[in-house]
Amino acid sequence: ESLLAGRPALAIFPTGGGKSLCYQLPALLLDGITLVVSPLIALMKDQVDALKQRGIAAARLDSTLTSEETFAIYDQIRAGSLKLLYVAPERLANEKFRARLEDMSISLLAIDEAHCISEWGHNFRPDYLKLARFAKDLGITRVLALTATATPEVAADIRRNFDIADRDQVQLSFHRPNLTLRATPALENDKRAILLDRLRDDPTAPTIIYGTRQETAESLAAFLKREGFPARPYHAGLRPETREACQEAFMSGEAPIITATIAFGMGIDKADIRAVIHYNLPKSLENYVQETGRAGRDGGDARCEILACGDDRIVLENFVYGDTPSQRGLQALLEHLLLQGERFDVSNYDLAATNDIRPAVIATALAQLELRGVLRTTGSFYASFRYQYLQ
Repeated sequence: ESLLAGRPALAIFPTGGGKSLCYQLPALLLDGITLVVSPLIALMKDQVDALKQRGIAAARLDSTLTSEETFAIYDQIRAGSLKLLYVAPERLANEKFRARLEDMSISLLAIDEAHCISEWGHNFRPDYLKLARFAKDLGITRVLALTATATPEVAADIRRNFDIADRDQVQLSFHRPNLTLRATPALENDKRAILLDRLRDDPTAPTIIYGTRQETAESLAAFLKREGFPARPYHAGLRPETREACQEAFMSGEAPIITATIAFGMGIDKADIRAVIHYNLPKSLENYVQETGRAGRDGGDARCEILACGDDRIVLENFVYGDTPSQRGLQALLEHLLLQGERFDVSNYDLAATNDIRPAVIATALAQLELRGVLRTTGSFYASFRYQYLQ
């Protein structure tokens, strides 16, 4: 009702609560195109495929498309035959793409995983910060922000960014009676024995085991295979085709047990996950809600358990320290950027190496400078490639 009345809105629904329907239905009722900002290619692909099967004109623009496929989508936009267009937030940093949008009639801007807008959120992405300014530049007033995990601070941040009235925040309960939540204190040396004990109850039940580090995902999968359990590892360090094969094996039931980092899960539309086990402590309460929310989406009973070990704090604290740049490093970064002249190219990789600041933090610093009107990104430009022999 808020959207059809032309007002911006915020929807905070638990996993499986029907967030997608909140913009897909208005998209069909409104004239013009609905632009959906989503952070994951796999998620975009699943949604577009599902909409096409229902005869709805939807498309996605992402890095996996060929130039021919991309131009075909632009032809659909020009012809006015497209109802929903899914894009990653990074694409909106491209000046040429923004210029194309100025010629489009955008009836609704939907922002999935909207907690990424807020620096208080658990999965902060710098390019999300620019979405509010982007909406204002294009004169888009009908905005829908969607998330499954927003604290009161994050919700206030989102409302402020998009001028959403308090009455237009719709929040459902996070309580899901079919999930059993448990925390088991455990010493590091005892965790594997406890894990085996839990898995023996039903070795074929779809289960996600979350670990903090890639090495943990790999070593746990190897250990479980030796013990006779059909487990596979999943993390960002694997080749894309290996990750895809792993995900498909889990979805089909061929590999019911996945040992994974948090790279696995967002956009996993598998309703019958019976257990989510945190082998290591989750990074935050919001992460915990997001990750356990993947269990029992079919309404059946599911169990979520943390093997709580004090040693895990060391790794989490190291992540925090690694993401915190020194005052001297930030000063050097600013001096370097402000002495570059009116137009210049930068490499986040080089800036990170020369200033001893992680690339993700470099991206955040650049986004903050852009929001303050100091810099403006015009798009990606690849001038050179570097490689290093591993052997």
